[in-house]
Amino acid sequence: MSSRQKLIQLVHIGASRLFKDEEARRTWQGDHTGERSCSKMTDKELKHLVNLLRDAKAIKPPKRAGRKPFNRSPYMAKIEALLTDMQLSWEYAETIAWHVTGGKGHATTGRPGIERLEWVHKRQQFEAIIAALYQEQKKRSLLQTVEYLLDAMNLSESYVEKLVARRANASKWRRNVPLLNAIVDHLNDKVAFERATQVALP
Repeated sequence: MSSRQKLIQLVHIGASRLFKDEEARRTWQGDHTGERSCSKMTDKELKHLVNLLRDAKAIKPPKRAGRKPFNRSPYMAKIEALLTDMQLSWEYAETIAWHVTGGKGHATTGRPGIERLEWVHKRQQFEAIIAALYQEQKKRSLLQTVEYLLDAMNLSESYVEKLVARRANASKWRRNVPLLNAIVDHLNDKVAFERATQVALP
């Protein structure tokens, strides 16, 4: 994710905590930058909004509280990098570790999952944790792309909800990679069509 995309993501996250609807958010953005759409703002204007949202406590520092697990495995650096990119805690990775190593004991071994990263030693377990983190990163990146494209066309999430209404798991589209990919493809096509239409107009 680029630094610009990260700024837009922070604005969307913070503003959604301050304002109940899309129109209120866009009005606030316009009052402070002169642009209602994040996609049309400069990086400086986006940083200004992020600072305002931090002052309003709508954006909190990354959750990095708690101990850093002591484990000499080379996989730990990759886990830490993924957590840092998504601003997630070590406890988040340990929750994943617990699930992928057995959870409550419903895995084939019947044993409960591993609760501490210090106790993870098998390559397959580390790879499963990293794969789950990559999947989460992919979901977040796709959702950010959806938000960016909606913002560029002055559309709200209600447009997406109507678009996927008849799909399976429609209510969980924000966490569904196939649905998110389909939404991104649709929105990209819509953006391209609108741009082509504007160019064709006399």
